[in-house]
Amino acid sequence: RYSSLHGLKQRLEKEPSQDKEYFQEYTIGKDAQSQNEYIRIVDHYGNVFLCREGPEINPRFQQPLVSTEDAESVGEETATKYGRSASECRGIDYVEFRCPPKTAAKIAQFYDSVFDATTSVVESNEEQVALIAFGPIDENGRAQQYLLFREASPQQPLPPYDGHHVALYVGYNQADFEQAFANAKLAGVVWVNKRFRDDVTDINGARKYQQFRFKDIIDVATGKVIMELEHEMRCINHSAWPGPKHNENNDT
Repeated sequence: RYSSLHGLKQRLEKEPSQDKEYFQEYTIGKDAQSQNEYIRIVDHYGNVFLCREGPEINPRFQQPLVSTEDAESVGEETATKYGRSASECRGIDYVEFRCPPKTAAKIAQFYDSVFDATTSVVESNEEQVALIAFGPIDENGRAQQYLLFREASPQQPLPPYDGHHVALYVGYNQADFEQAFANAKLAGVVWVNKRFRDDVTDINGARKYQQFRFKDIIDVATGKVIMELEHEMRCINHSAWPGPKHNENNDT
């Protein structure tokens, strides 16, 4: 989401068509329903970014930017190449994944049952989509952010899972985080990624690292794995939490 797409258009147009270092292709179009303009960018990994104009999602929760003065912590090359003092991007509305056919409802049930998430299943372009809500929900029933799981066509097999992951922050306090861990443990989905040092298998490890991981999204009725997607589930007391610190006795 951008306050204006003007600057993004200019940067994309400056990139030589024969030497696209940062992306594979881009197109400019309009949403069928709203008629609002968007820019669709495909990176070299096949990820699709739909950039639209809109207000800031929540200024209280912002990941810090890499600055040109961060050479000591991130390296001079990274700081010089990617360093910014500000960003035109106002936030991410949703991240969408393809899931196996006839599984959207089961995926919604998994997040609802294990993490008490607000979920729904809708039809979009004749496809079933599971919506997993994050953050406050407004008077119109819309959350600030979503994970979307859109059912793939039976004629288009999904590619093998390649290890991509998402990081999510849980609840309002330590108790919410520990309950999420207990639920994941009960569901049998707590998982350790050997690439990283946070080898969390019990509540003591979760408290130590202020996070845990799981990879399997399961059918809660049968225990069968529906799809794989690594989740890094963090407490708001995690050192990387981008928002204000919460008072343990105040959930607002």
